[in-house]
Amino acid sequence: MKTEALPAVHFGKEICNDLTAAEAREWLVTNGLGGFASGTVAGSFTRRYHGLLVAALQPPVSRMLLVGALDEVVKYKGQEFQLGTHHWASGVVAPEGNALIQEFHLDGTTAVWTYALGEALLEKRIWMKQGENTTYAQYILKGGSEAADLELKALVNYRDFHSVTHGGDWRMKIEPVAHGVRVTAYEGATPFYMRCLGADCDPLHIWYRDCAFPLERERGLEDHEDQLLAANFRAQLETDVSLTVVLSTSETTSLDGDAARTARTAQNKAILSAWAGTTEKAAEDPDWIRQLVLAADQFLVSRPLPEEPNGNSVIAGYHWFGDWG
Repeated sequence: MKTEALPAVHFGKEICNDLTAAEAREWLVTNGLGGFASGTVAGSFTRRYHGLLVAALQPPVSRMLLVGALDEVVKYKGQEFQLGTHHWASGVVAPEGNALIQEFHLDGTTAVWTYALGEALLEKRIWMKQGENTTYAQYILKGGSEAADLELKALVNYRDFHSVTHGGDWRMKIEPVAHGVRVTAYEGATPFYMRCLGADCDPLHIWYRDCAFPLERERGLEDHEDQLLAANFRAQLETDVSLTVVLSTSETTSLDGDAARTARTAQNKAILSAWAGTTEKAAEDPDWIRQLVLAADQFLVSRPLPEEPNGNSVIAGYHWFGDWG
């Protein structure tokens, strides 16, 4: 019997359920503007640079953390599953959603987790839209004998990605819009949107205090901050029907997650096709070479200049550096 080959980057339960091992492995997806989403395989955020939407407001620089996390809570057959993994300044890790991860892999430039919900599975995918400060988080229930209830708690911020936030009495403006909310951190700040077709959304304003970043402590830097619970999305997941949350600085970006996923796949295929045209032996190369090609492309960014409006550059390194082109 022929065994289907695993993706070039793949980790099973033995890694994902071990918090230390899972946090030693980080994922990164980018948008060609200097913006990115990043975290650990465990689903936790161990650096101040981790988050679901780090937007380049003046591409490829002025990078701001806008959305820190989506904390997922799933109710299936009377049982509740908390998928998030969080460190707190007290030293506590709660919840410990990494214990539910069956596998993690990269599908091109998309990060993919599979969680166990009893006999059912929940697949989560995170990717970014090329050329836009937009992150997609997609959820698909697989193998379920009935629907599941999904709750998503959206934690937001508005800070330079090198900094940390202490909320104090800071009051952001959280406004309902079609299918979600618009967040304006303060007058003059760039607004951003969190929306989801097929979900109910309740605007909130609750500070989560003392979220901890263990790797910042190791670096001798300030290691905790506050993040704002700005919205709660609620939806019912039917088997094999996708639900996608869209996090974006664009008011007009598409909320069609399946179409966005198709576009991201087509982008990856175009990159690999261009690379294959440069070498006669491309077809003989192993899959990990293709994964490296896609990874390298994520460091290429648009860098328009007055004398070169279509200019490009290279990010010197994520997470810290800008471009050195």
